[in-house]
Amino acid sequence: MSVLLLRLEPSGGPVFRHEVRGESAVFGRSSKADVVLADRCLSRLHARLILREEGWFLEDLGSRNTTYLNDRPLSGPEPVRQGDVIRLAGNRVVIEKLVSGGAAEGDGLTGTVDEKLPGTTIVRSAAQLLAAEPRERGLAEALFTGRLKLLNEVHRALAGPIKLDALLGLILDSAFVHLNPEEGAIFLKRAGGGYDRAASRRAPGVTGEYLYSRRLAQEVTEKGLAALVIDASLDTRFASSESIVVSGTRSILAAPLLHSEGCLGMIVLSAKSRPQPFSEDELELLVALASAAALRIRNIALTEENARRRLLDKELQLAHDIQMAMLPRSFPVRAEVDIAAVLRPARSVGGDLYDVVDDGSHVWFMIGDVSGKGVGAALFMAVTKTLFRAIVSSATSVADVVTRMNRELARDNELAMFVTVFAARLDLATGELEYVNAGHNPTYRLTAEGGCAPLGGAPDPALGAVEEEGYRSGRLCLRRGDTLALYTDGVLEALNAHGEEFQTPRLEAYLAGCYGVPAVALVRGLVERVEEFAGDAPQYDDVTVLALRYLGPA
Repeated sequence: MSVLLLRLEPSGGPVFRHEVRGESAVFGRSSKADVVLADRCLSRLHARLILREEGWFLEDLGSRNTTYLNDRPLSGPEPVRQGDVIRLAGNRVVIEKLVSGGAAEGDGLTGTVDEKLPGTTIVRSAAQLLAAEPRERGLAEALFTGRLKLLNEVHRALAGPIKLDALLGLILDSAFVHLNPEEGAIFLKRAGGGYDRAASRRAPGVTGEYLYSRRLAQEVTEKGLAALVIDASLDTRFASSESIVVSGTRSILAAPLLHSEGCLGMIVLSAKSRPQPFSEDELELLVALASAAALRIRNIALTEENARRRLLDKELQLAHDIQMAMLPRSFPVRAEVDIAAVLRPARSVGGDLYDVVDDGSHVWFMIGDVSGKGVGAALFMAVTKTLFRAIVSSATSVADVVTRMNRELARDNELAMFVTVFAARLDLATGELEYVNAGHNPTYRLTAEGGCAPLGGAPDPALGAVEEEGYRSGRLCLRRGDTLALYTDGVLEALNAHGEEFQTPRLEAYLAGCYGVPAVALVRGLVERVEEFAGDAPQYDDVTVLALRYLGPA
């Protein structure tokens, strides 16, 4: 069963509530919308809430004015949670209650950010409380001594290695010993918004749900305020949306977990039957405890992040080593040809590839560039190279090889990835070259007379785009001393510090001077020329170069 209760605040009308019955709700000014809002700034069908297996999602329906979720523009379908605020032009929609799949979306908070804090609430800037001198705050000597003892205990306990769960438990244990609440909880902010109740404690015999106000959470975490609710029962406004009064709570302390870069969440203590409500002195004590806790929580988060980054770096280095190992370690040692190649990934792993296969009478070779970057492109590169090597063993032509590769790559290609490829077969006895350009950069032919020109013919589509695409072969005959130069986009699109690209004229100027140059010298020289041009500017694309020089029949 799914329940979605919304509170709507139209730009020019009274507030009303709407319960979504079904699996979607469309907002707009059209009578066809499920929720009609009379606002000319709205599109006829502006946005929609829709129930999926993962929960409720909000999506924009191509509106003229962007849909906003928690004041962030919606770029695609995003999950929504209880307490989220949707803005449609000048109208606000608050998700008051959300139950999906029979279970409520829960974070231990209730109500909305619009409910009023009781008149018996005292708020203070946590940063100012921490900066002020103890005597300026009028702390009693006994309380001041107790505070120093508490902070000393906490700092000593936090000095050694400790996991986050144990740290949060220790913080609550210390709060219970020195502040004597009946229940307490620590809420940490989620990366995508909202809060998680990361830890909680209760005195013996205390039962019921943990209920804390969203308005209180907003004041504490977003404004950095410490709050003392002396008696929640004295102000009925606090009960406007299942607030803390439901639990019978009378007195509350709340302090933000502040660090130098912001707020991590908050610590909240409450009491129902305590003889005296919490005091301002006790609020200051909680602020000090929260400050010490926030520093260590942040350190733990940084330590865990560094550990994850080291693990990821190690895995990426392993992936890099595996990818480089997939490339040919050596090239055919034949009197008829001189071959060399190099691949410089822009990241640890990349999507460029090359391969060379000698079948006895022919040399098959290929260079490719996968769309995208990173691990996904590297995996697609591995599949492409594996297919090439497997298919050439039984193929009758280059067109046959490329057509079969495309069919396999396009099948079940849900991510719509593709790879540009130049593939060719050279007859070692005659110099006859058959080639297919599948969306790749032009290959250059350096002739024995010193000419330098790209091979003719328009390129066919890249591999992986259309499953039943047919590919055409081009043919020419290489003469003794002719060289073929193949490269990927990373060569032409290399940027220097001024934002200029290397581009074709620089490539052609370099190649024009490479007549008679060994393949390895041509390849290394071009890569060095590109790196010299780029200087210290970051490399955004893989750089791959392959050269094949035909030396004539053996």
